[in-house]
Amino acid sequence: MKYELIIFDCDGVLVDSEGLSNEVFAEEINKLGWNISSAEVGRRFKGGKFADAIAEIQANISQPLPGDFEPLLRRRTFEVFQERLQPIPGIKQALEKLSLPFCVASNGPRAKIELNLGITALLPHFEDRIFSAYELEIWKPDPAFYLSVAQSLGYTKEKCLVIEDSYAGLQSARQAGIDVWVYTAEELEARIAATQVPVFEDMAALPDLISKAN
Repeated sequence: MKYELIIFDCDGVLVDSEGLSNEVFAEEINKLGWNISSAEVGRRFKGGKFADAIAEIQANISQPLPGDFEPLLRRRTFEVFQERLQPIPGIKQALEKLSLPFCVASNGPRAKIELNLGITALLPHFEDRIFSAYELEIWKPDPAFYLSVAQSLGYTKEKCLVIEDSYAGLQSARQAGIDVWVYTAEELEARIAATQVPVFEDMAALPDLISKAN
């Protein structure tokens, strides 16, 4: 068997949160004087380390970043998620059908991961297999991120498959020597397409795709 563990990213792979997050993030950045669209927020910051986004914001505004910017942003984002967050179409069917062990690994804090999975009723699938970069103290695109997750669960990198939607996450897996597939329901980002990694658009089909690969 080629794969023995499936490692899911969270945002954009399990929960349809990217558009909502970008919308709120753009609104808060605009209040600071940097006129940026939600699409540009996604292009610049998707899948990356939050601290890097903060540094870029600070470089593009004329006043010091407010000390409460991060907690305010997370609170507003959580409020929007409570009202509008949905699971990725087909993910519930995929998780119920998967015969291999799986986990979730995200650059976000554990509280955010658990909130997102709880709102979308996916948390029971992952309760004891949640990995946060804030606890690992390693963030994508660092290749050590996914290596650490695999090692924590006792799997070699050759036996793991990462499911991602961002370039940063893709880089983390590829540079670690771990196979990665990209899920997208939208037009594929050019730099992801250039890597020629496997791409799929139907999350419900994932178990069958994995069975064929194995």
